[in-house]
Amino acid sequence: MLMNSPAPQATVAWYIGHLGFRLSGTMCVGDRGEVMWFVRCNTFHHGFGIVRGPHAAFHHASFGMRGIGEFMCGTGRMRRLGIERLWGPGRHRAGDNAFSYFLDRAGSTVDYTTELEIVDEGIWHPHIFGLRDPANADRWGTADELDGFIAATSHNDVDPGLFTAPPV
Repeated sequence: MLMNSPAPQATVAWYIGHLGFRLSGTMCVGDRGEVMWFVRCNTFHHGFGIVRGPHAAFHHASFGMRGIGEFMCGTGRMRRLGIERLWGPGRHRAGDNAFSYFLDRAGSTVDYTTELEIVDEGIWHPHIFGLRDPANADRWGTADELDGFIAATSHNDVDPGLFTAPPV
């Protein structure tokens, strides 16, 4: 899962300092600097990510498939059902995982993924991936190019307050 944050460095530091997460890598965009941080609490490259965004919000949820065959069948099923495809299928360089992003009926981004990289804790060091190199977003080159629409769609709106907790 990834979350948006207007203060991403402080958010990342909180997860590292209070929950013991470890930084796996960051993504940057030229002179705009870092825009995405991947952190982990086990040997998978990342289980959580923080994205620089205009406000705190959900970015996307990832659903892990058991292999590339299941991933492609799931991706094909979503497309046949007419679920709006946002991006993919492709393969990220950070995490080395396959991805297919779709929009659910509420407009939130969901991701089918598989084959997330396993890191060797003894030798791992955080990597920096520049998004100006399209192969860092999709090393297969099979997804549409990452563009402003895809990024803006995942920023999501501020919670409109649809849920109000009952009085205690």
